Amino acid sequence: MGLTIEPLNAVMGAAATGVDLSQPIAPGDAAALTQALTDRLVLCIRDQDLTPPAFSIAARVFGEPKPFLLRQDRIEGAPAVSIVSNRPPGLGGKPLVQAKHWHTDDSYFAAPATLTLLHAKTLPAEGGDTEFIDCYAVLAALPAALRRRIEGLHAVHKYLSRRNMSWVAGRSAEEEAETPEVDHPLVRTHPVSRRQSLYINPNRIDRILGWDEATSDALLDELYAFAFRPEFQYRHRWRAGDLVVWDNRCTLHRANADYDLSQIRVMHRVMLQGEVPV
Repeated sequence: MGLTIEPLNAVMGAAATGVDLSQPIAPGDAAALTQALTDRLVLCIRDQDLTPPAFSIAARVFGEPKPFLLRQDRIEGAPAVSIVSNRPPGLGGKPLVQAKHWHTDDSYFAAPATLTLLHAKTLPAEGGDTEFIDCYAVLAALPAALRRRIEGLHAVHKYLSRRNMSWVAGRSAEEEAETPEVDHPLVRTHPVSRRQSLYINPNRIDRILGWDEATSDALLDELYAFAFRPEFQYRHRWRAGDLVVWDNRCTLHRANADYDLSQIRVMHRVMLQGEVPV
């Protein structure tokens, strides 16, 4: 049985079956997976069983992996693979749902990761879903007056923003030096699709560049309230063996906390080399 790709819901998302990423795949299948991701923004590749080194290799179907910022989260022998769990190392075993507020990965870098790949390793019995927002659709639906107000504006992104809503792991001095604050446009053009999206990150945006905090906060709150509407969302319900890929350039995501935190949830993650938002 060959590769099959089907939509996951009306908003966004596709599911692929019939491919084993632990083995080299045909160029046509690689192209089909890449096109599905471009078209649907979130791609779930079912029934994968990958060691960390194999995961690093499989990610190259979509681009070049990059080492994760936090050294303590990297897997030894596969530095491009990091662990995302509800027992983060910085809390000494205390349970915590990481990244439970809307965000996009890596925006505190000048060239944020293009894609993120997340591979389910240990799942709770129920819950622990990941939700996504289509930021193309958000921008297209913005009221005309609000769309005009954000034209040409840049936002300042920081590893630790004053507006951050989620727990943020501490950085070493080396990691701090690698992550000075940066600014990115609020309206971003995707280099492949050529479509424009709203590029926001409620966990990392500190302020609108050149604006005072009160005025900046008012605009950001208005944008966030609009972007978080349910008609722009897809909720992924994880299955064992799922490998989910999403495009950070045109989506937001968050981890859902509606599960028993006494149960372990562990994912392996790879991010791909970034590009400067334009």
